[in-house]
Amino acid sequence: MKLTFKSFLIWTMVFGVVMISTYCTADLESTSYIRVSRNKEIKARIVPDSILIYRSERANGQLNVPITYKAVLLDQEIDSLEWIFPGGNPTSLKEALSAEIIYTDYGSYTSQLVLTQVDTLNLNYIVSYKDTIEVTRPVKIAYEETNWDTFIASNENQWFVLPNSKNVIIRENEVFEQTSPFEARAAFTGFNNQRLKFTVEYKLTHKNYFQNAVSTNTKLEVLIDELKAFGISRVTNDTYFTQEFYIDNLTDFDFIIKKYPALSRSSWELSLSQSGSADSNLALYDLVNQNQLIGYLDLSETNTSSGTLAFLLQTNLNGNDFQFGASDQGQLMALDGTPISLTPGANYKLVFNLEEGLPESYRIIDEKFTTLPVRLEENEYYLDATFRKLLISIE
Repeated sequence: MKLTFKSFLIWTMVFGVVMISTYCTADLESTSYIRVSRNKEIKARIVPDSILIYRSERANGQLNVPITYKAVLLDQEIDSLEWIFPGGNPTSLKEALSAEIIYTDYGSYTSQLVLTQVDTLNLNYIVSYKDTIEVTRPVKIAYEETNWDTFIASNENQWFVLPNSKNVIIRENEVFEQTSPFEARAAFTGFNNQRLKFTVEYKLTHKNYFQNAVSTNTKLEVLIDELKAFGISRVTNDTYFTQEFYIDNLTDFDFIIKKYPALSRSSWELSLSQSGSADSNLALYDLVNQNQLIGYLDLSETNTSSGTLAFLLQTNLNGNDFQFGASDQGQLMALDGTPISLTPGANYKLVFNLEEGLPESYRIIDEKFTTLPVRLEENEYYLDATFRKLLISIE
């Protein structure tokens, strides 16, 4: 076949079209979309339904605290979102504007919201913009005591829980047989060797308060197991105080309250003698942890022919009788000293100072010359302790 110019031209054009078509197809098949991720500030915030939650379970790890989170999107064009909840159940969630999360431990919990916007710049170039939003304030779950009635108390008659179950009073209105303190305790478990913050609110209230007369012995202690967290000696009467303290590495522990009695019965007593009658003995009381003895004499209706009444301080210890009276040096005392004289017609309070457990000196308080109470039932040493707050949080 003879190839004319016209034929040559037609074949040339066909060949060119085929080559162009082949080139374009190969180019499209070898080119993929280009995706790029960039950071971007996307306007949104996380809103939990609660920020601070109190529970009263003493076994950490056995809580069931539901928290509802909501996403407030201030940028409209959000293509996807993902929640992240460290320590929660579930720990993550996708494509939901709200989520309910369950926490089973005390502690502080953060949450995050990962937001994505997709922007197609052209057919082959897509950009992914991401931003991570964190909750403004972590959700905090802490312990609050609301079950004071479940404490194990050494004397239930002193442990007085008020009707709201959030306040408890340790009452004192009697002389105790021993100097051992009243004790109340509760056990806590499962805190996983963590650092805990304790907040305690308390007050001490005297039955009959005289600022310049009350003793400065230890009155109240709070312990974690056998570790003394704080103790109270001096008292601002009927005023609440808040005490905070931290303890590291706690897992299982007992929270313990110790309330020391003001007065306990003593082996010491007064041996009284007066003309025309037999001797009589009068009980004395220990001021607990104060190294003092106190006693009360009601001589308001007592008369003697001589106008005086004598007494000695006595005890029976180690199988022997001992008597202490006045020495030749004023109000100091000595073994087998001179009997101490009183004039009947008034009520008296007697205070004996001890050194190494032995009488050293004495003081007589006459109701005619003092405003101090001189009757046991009006004792200024009795006091109540009130607790109205116990908070425990993981720090």
